[in-house]
Amino acid sequence: MRKSAVKHPILLSVIVVFVFFVANFLGSMLLVYSPPFFWRNGDFLQQLVAESVMCLFGIALVGIFGYGKIWNQTEGFGKGLLCGGYIIVVSVYSAVGGLVLEASERGPDFAAQLAPLWKFIVFAISMFLIGLTEESFFRGVVANLFWDKHAKDPAGVWAATIYSGLVFALMHGINLLSADIGGVLVQMAAIITMGMALTAIYYRSKNIWVVIFLHAFLDFCGLLPSALFENGSISTQISSYSPVVAITSSIPYLIVTLVLLRKKKLVQMLAGENAFGAIPSAANGQLVISADIPSSESSKKSRRRAIIAAVVIWLGLFAGSVYFYLESYDFSVSKILTDVTGSEVFSTENSGIWNRDDDATFGSAFNFTVGADGNYQISCNVDTGLPNAYAFIQIVNADGEAVFEENYGGFCSETSPVELEQGDYTLNIVYNYAEVDLRRITDDVDYSVSVSIR
Repeated sequence: MRKSAVKHPILLSVIVVFVFFVANFLGSMLLVYSPPFFWRNGDFLQQLVAESVMCLFGIALVGIFGYGKIWNQTEGFGKGLLCGGYIIVVSVYSAVGGLVLEASERGPDFAAQLAPLWKFIVFAISMFLIGLTEESFFRGVVANLFWDKHAKDPAGVWAATIYSGLVFALMHGINLLSADIGGVLVQMAAIITMGMALTAIYYRSKNIWVVIFLHAFLDFCGLLPSALFENGSISTQISSYSPVVAITSSIPYLIVTLVLLRKKKLVQMLAGENAFGAIPSAANGQLVISADIPSSESSKKSRRRAIIAAVVIWLGLFAGSVYFYLESYDFSVSKILTDVTGSEVFSTENSGIWNRDDDATFGSAFNFTVGADGNYQISCNVDTGLPNAYAFIQIVNADGEAVFEENYGGFCSETSPVELEQGDYTLNIVYNYAEVDLRRITDDVDYSVSVSIR
């Protein structure tokens, strides 16, 4: 399998991404048939269930493609941590800054709002599984495929690194299923160079476990502030990304990759034993490390293609993120003043308990007034308690016309643009439990919806 796959790494990488999506779908289906407990206790418990399934697929693919020996790569962990020093520093900075900000926003009683310890443990395990799963797919298989195909000289190593980063970014398109498109495009743009940096660390360290650790640590620190409180959500975090994040994240990771794959290190990687056990060159029993290894024309051509593809894709993702950001944001004076003061046009919370003997469809209505025409944002946090139960949210103007309608299922958090004129409105929240399999419901189901318009 390995020899035939190496001839067409791009095609095989697309297939790997497809398998990743299938594994994610199967993990999500497992959640659908899981007890309500898994849907009542936050995004990270659901993530743990899905990642458990996906992890098995990733490990299986490593074996199918003939790269099973990567699990025995125990040397070079310290070297890999040194290579990944930037990731460690920026992760710690992100965690500390996020915690300080979260604490200041929640006030002096923020400690009372912390999630239970067991939920934090679930979060930590799910972050490790994300690192193990994604690195199995994309360093364990994809990076190895591109290395075996291209890494005959320095230009080939660069081609392998860039292609690996692009495939890694493509995989994150799956977040379009749960997060706002603008935030996902920002994430994908930033992940191109982050994926390149992780691949460079892998090629340098010869150790899959170090990139698993770095990946898990990065996600752990980035989501730590959200995980410590009950309303933690991965999709909410992604949806909050602005186009600026694409630039501020991409440039440092590109610099890290350039440093890790500088000429001297490339020569050492190629002349000595590489990450996948190539036999080193020798003369009279001595290891020979040339001061330079020339790149073939075919490798240079592959590198040029990879660079062009990376630049075009990055610019496309960035342009798309800017477009959707501007679509959802109003630069009018009244809107800017609203953002500065932090005031809300309207907000409400609606919660209760649904029993299998209650009506399958029920709802509530709330009236509010908009003082000025403009483009606003409606933020909805929905938890119906069950994956196949829904909350329909609708805004109706004084003439009875619907100006906003959206159906939310299970547990989700989304922010959407809405254009409102000055006047009176009604917010309708309708819950629908008609599709719930009553045979699987033994306890009452807690539900809650919070809506904010600003």
